[in-house]
Amino acid sequence: MPRPAVLDPDVAALLRPAGQGLRPPGPAVLGVRDLTARVHGRRLALRHYRGERDDCLVVFFHGGGFVTGDLDSHDAQARDLCRSTGRDVLAVDYRLAPTFPFPAAYDDAVGVLAWAGEHLAGRLAVAGASAGANLALGASLAAAGTSSAPVAQLLAYPLVSGDPSYPSRTERAEGYGLTSEVVELCIAAYLGEHGSREDPRFAPLLSPALGSAPPGVVVGAGFDPLRDEAAALVERLRSLGVPVQHLEEPALPHGFWKFAPVAPAARAAAGRMGRVFAAVLDERSEGG
Repeated sequence: MPRPAVLDPDVAALLRPAGQGLRPPGPAVLGVRDLTARVHGRRLALRHYRGERDDCLVVFFHGGGFVTGDLDSHDAQARDLCRSTGRDVLAVDYRLAPTFPFPAAYDDAVGVLAWAGEHLAGRLAVAGASAGANLALGASLAAAGTSSAPVAQLLAYPLVSGDPSYPSRTERAEGYGLTSEVVELCIAAYLGEHGSREDPRFAPLLSPALGSAPPGVVVGAGFDPLRDEAAALVERLRSLGVPVQHLEEPALPHGFWKFAPVAPAARAAAGRMGRVFAAVLDERSEGG
């Protein structure tokens, strides 16, 4: 894999094929329990991480391009989110394509958010990475105006439009872990025969309801084919009056969060992300 000087060398080394399956352990939390939720007649596996504060539950959607990932693959990120924010975190094992194509994952995200609001906590926030950020934002928009509407959101290197014409799709097309080709393969697998890139449930950047999104944090990575989608989302949210903080990590690639336990640069970036999101949650808690 290319290792240009501007890409953090520790993370660049981890992007070699041998490091792609890396699952380093996350930090300790006060408690972990596995749950199941009945959503639209189906049972979904969940994992609940207990934090130090009980004023908000963060519903977390893992990444993986809609086609891979589970509660174990992103356990470290969920633990890190719990520790950095001090809040309980609920990780969701949503259905994956191509076995369950669009809108299965979206429907699960919307359903779990409503279930969590009814069964676990009165105040919710959402967080997600990559495809999980897509689902977190989509679920937030669907819940707007309801008792389960999130008060805040954290979207890490989000896939929110599926538009292949962004410059970063060419500039960062290959050589940095996630490739533009893989992005396209994942989108095709998720949308299947009947889904559309123009459907706001897949492309929340295009949603006419985007102005109802909660305040939050959007994180972009410099060596990421999806870099410009994150920037476009921030620009549109701000144009609609939604308070959003844009964190950019210019020397890191897509998916850097998973390397936080073993790479100093990724650890520092995850720390910044967690602190800023925690501050948003604190502000929303104090604001009632």
